[in-house]
Amino acid sequence: MRKNWFNRLLLSYLPVFFVISLSLLLITYLTLNEMSKRSAIRANELLSQSIMQLIDNTLLDLDTLMQQQLMHNDKIKLFFQTVAPADRQQADYEAAAALNDLMSKNPMIGSVYLFRTEDQVVLTPATRTTVEKFGDKYFIGKYVKSLRPFRWLDKREYQEHEENPPRQVVSLIKFGKISDGSLMVVNVNTDSLSGIIRGMSESNLNFVDLIDTQGKVLATKEFTQTSDGLKVQDTDPSKGPELSYARSSYTGWTIRSGIYSGNILEWVSSLFYVWIVVGFLVILAGIVWLVFVTRRNYKPIQVMMRRISDYAGPSMKHSELKDRVDELQYIGITLDDLMDKSHTLQEQNKENLAYRKKQLFLNIMEGVSLDQNWEQELKELGFDEHHGCFIVVLTEIDGIHSFCSRYNHRDQHLLKHIVRSVTAELASTRQTRVWSEWVHDNRLGALYFFEEPGIAEEEMMPLAEKLRHWVQNLLAFTVTIGVGPLVLQPEQISASYQASLQALEYKASFGNNRLISLADLSSRAKGEVYKHLQETRQLSQSYRSGDADWEDQFNDLYRSLQSRLYTREDLISLHNHLLYTLTKEVAALPAELQQRWKDEADGQLKLILEQAETMEELHDGFYRVLLQAYTEMQEYRERNNNHQLIQSVKQYISHNYSNPDLSLMHLSNEFGLGSSYLSRLFKEAFGVKFIDYVVQVRIEKATELLQQTEETIQDIAATVGYPRSLTFIRAFKKHMGITPGNYRKSYWEAAP
Repeated sequence: MRKNWFNRLLLSYLPVFFVISLSLLLITYLTLNEMSKRSAIRANELLSQSIMQLIDNTLLDLDTLMQQQLMHNDKIKLFFQTVAPADRQQADYEAAAALNDLMSKNPMIGSVYLFRTEDQVVLTPATRTTVEKFGDKYFIGKYVKSLRPFRWLDKREYQEHEENPPRQVVSLIKFGKISDGSLMVVNVNTDSLSGIIRGMSESNLNFVDLIDTQGKVLATKEFTQTSDGLKVQDTDPSKGPELSYARSSYTGWTIRSGIYSGNILEWVSSLFYVWIVVGFLVILAGIVWLVFVTRRNYKPIQVMMRRISDYAGPSMKHSELKDRVDELQYIGITLDDLMDKSHTLQEQNKENLAYRKKQLFLNIMEGVSLDQNWEQELKELGFDEHHGCFIVVLTEIDGIHSFCSRYNHRDQHLLKHIVRSVTAELASTRQTRVWSEWVHDNRLGALYFFEEPGIAEEEMMPLAEKLRHWVQNLLAFTVTIGVGPLVLQPEQISASYQASLQALEYKASFGNNRLISLADLSSRAKGEVYKHLQETRQLSQSYRSGDADWEDQFNDLYRSLQSRLYTREDLISLHNHLLYTLTKEVAALPAELQQRWKDEADGQLKLILEQAETMEELHDGFYRVLLQAYTEMQEYRERNNNHQLIQSVKQYISHNYSNPDLSLMHLSNEFGLGSSYLSRLFKEAFGVKFIDYVVQVRIEKATELLQQTEETIQDIAATVGYPRSLTFIRAFKKHMGITPGNYRKSYWEAAP
């Protein structure tokens, strides 16, 4: 997509940005330049004052030095005094030596000479001559008769001899002898003064000039200067304006300094305030320009706002939102709202698609009447409408309670997704396609599509076994797989599903982590739970009585169950009945044992019933809990003082149950105890009356004889202590709920 609007905005604002930025830069530059100029003026003022002060101090020192020489130097003083002619030459020679010494010690002195009026003699450090022959005679003649106090004179030319070139000097005159006007003249070269200036101002950006009282350049920091005596403005027109000025109260001379001119920046700087005004006018024009461009670029936003308002309508939410936020935020919030709605609709569409797909799968599995276009729907879901046969396979996660407690919801979802993905991946390696959906929390339904029945029969079981093996080796749980039969018509898919579901129902008998098919179901006969109800009652009575053979009875029940096929529902029902009879029998025991059973064993057994999936898990769980509770019961009984006596009575009954005269009175005489006392001890120990216990023992022996022998009912009755068979039949039916003859018949019919 071309960024036309971006380019338009960019071209609208960039010129304004550049103009305003350049104006601000110009104003900033001018401001900094003005600040720099003022700083330079201040620096030049300080420099001028410092240079002037140094020159004044230097010249004042020379002035003081000349005065001291005239007053205290005897050789110089002798030059101006009257001496004998014979000594004059020697005195003048010594005075010249003194002048030489004075110059050597004071480099600022360019030249010095003495003039004696008495004989018109001029003495320099190197020569002695008459004034008529001296090159500076006109200067001497001008000031020899002057009565004004002398000070440093303005720049002049000095020449000792005609053959010497003239030099620019400033001179100071002192009277050597006031009475006749004799003089001492000291000359300082202007080059020396220029050297002082150059030493204090080494920058090449500024100029410094020393101006005498007549406005002429006396000294400058420039190495070359004119000697025509012109004024400063006329001397070097390339110099810039004067920035600082310092006047000496001692000499009357002036130091002026400034910055060199000669470029356009000086002209620009000179119009500082004009340019400031121009810059602000340009900025103001830029602001006006920005307002105009912004209003023009704002029109599309206004159009969008109107469209959004039309879309939103007069809803209170949008009206309040429009008042709280600006336009762009309002547009952004509206777009976010639209995107959220769009995303929500997309997610709902995905969910609806997934739900529709899963619902179609469940309809096919459950045999719900299908639309005429269901094959077209399969094609839209990615399955080819051309297929020859189908097989339904159910994959069940073993130990679902442990699985749910071990993994959180997110991990469970991930692991289920892995199982489903592996199912599809393994199918892709074979000549089949698969459509799988989780039909229950722990069951994955898979519909396999095969082109030919022969391929299906050959590939299906190895494919399912490979899936089971993969999960066993690579995941921390196992699966049991129920394989339905091959069907040729779509309408028969539900039958294959029901068959695979039935196969998994018998997982309780076959065990976890294996394949179960219809062939496996036909390998063993299906059992009937009601045939084992009597065994559970006998087991419960033995358990309550404390008989050690309850373990054998429990294991016999387990082996009997193993010989047949039972669904989990059948096994749970049987073990529920066992728990019921156990609880009922324990209720006849002392209160302490009842409470222990209620607090510990009862809850543990119910949890096992809820979580166990196989016969083995039910057996192991029940056996563990029952054995622990039985051990505690026996410990309790052994702590009783009459435990040994009761055990002896119990053993006597087990050996003499066939005696028809076995009664409470018979036992009282045998053990020397009162019948009422013995009855109470028996009730406390076993939870039943004496007569009921004897009947229980006789009936248990009778059932064994009915199962293991072919003796008649009369013989069995006599064997177990009933002389009359009718009494035996009534007792047996009351205790077992069935007559002895019917019991024997049903037992042999149920036997494998």
